[in-house]
Amino acid sequence: MIYDVIIIGGGAAGLGAALYSARYNLKTLIIAKEFGGTGNIAHKVDNWIGEPGISGMDLMDKFIAHVDSYGVEKVEDEIKSIKKNKEIFEVQGKKKYSAKSIIYSLGMVHKELGVEGEKEFAGKGIHYCYTCDGPIYSGKNVIMVGGGDSAGWGSVFLSEHAKSVTTMVRKDKMKAEPITVKQMEDSPKINIKYNTEIKKFYGDKLLEGVILKDGTDMKIDGVFIEIGHLPLNQIAENCKVKLDKSGFIKVNNHQKTNIKGFCAAGDITTRHTLKQFITSASEGSVAAESIYNFIKNKKW
Repeated sequence: MIYDVIIIGGGAAGLGAALYSARYNLKTLIIAKEFGGTGNIAHKVDNWIGEPGISGMDLMDKFIAHVDSYGVEKVEDEIKSIKKNKEIFEVQGKKKYSAKSIIYSLGMVHKELGVEGEKEFAGKGIHYCYTCDGPIYSGKNVIMVGGGDSAGWGSVFLSEHAKSVTTMVRKDKMKAEPITVKQMEDSPKINIKYNTEIKKFYGDKLLEGVILKDGTDMKIDGVFIEIGHLPLNQIAENCKVKLDKSGFIKVNNHQKTNIKGFCAAGDITTRHTLKQFITSASEGSVAAESIYNFIKNKKW
């Protein structure tokens, strides 16, 4: 069977693409290792319009139900490769799938500290998205880990909600833009601690505190980790899709890559610096429109 489009990735971008592909009456298959993607571990989402305070898993369940209502074919599989054979894309997982076009939306993963207790308390006091989960710490004491621009912006954002923000920087200075560091230094809520690293997270059911490498025991309500991201680009790169210097897939305003018939959407792309469910879903819908024009009108 040859599909009009195969969508690879089951997060907000992939599900958004699947919905619009179905609405465009394209023969669609969406493949994901886990439907819902990173949305499944978001504790609370306050920035999806119309659903204040919804959990990430509940939001993804609604996305999936909406896609299911259109009868889109879904397969749980882990894709190993994509090859283009003349005008057909061959997608290899546990089985081989074929399509006239691809929407790639595998996204990215947040870099982890890799210390004791991190996995145990992920989503239970440890977070990797300050815009998603920061507002739930209103009046609380939090830690931001990282020394780059994201950590700097995150510290300022968190200071608008939290009682205090301790920014822990592994080195003796931040890599963030000077204007951001100045904002942090001027804020009475932000305390920057240089040459500081976390050794262990601890708590009962929820995170209660951290042990630093110098032995300091610090009670805390929440920790946000912003030390970079790893785009899941290997399969696309092997298909000769162009990446930027950070490994994100280069797309134009229509989500098209340099490969004819191959679109990308969501956190994996260069389209937006704001990596959120709402931007991912919108990119997915734009990608589906581009594929529709490609399949039905032969336009690329």
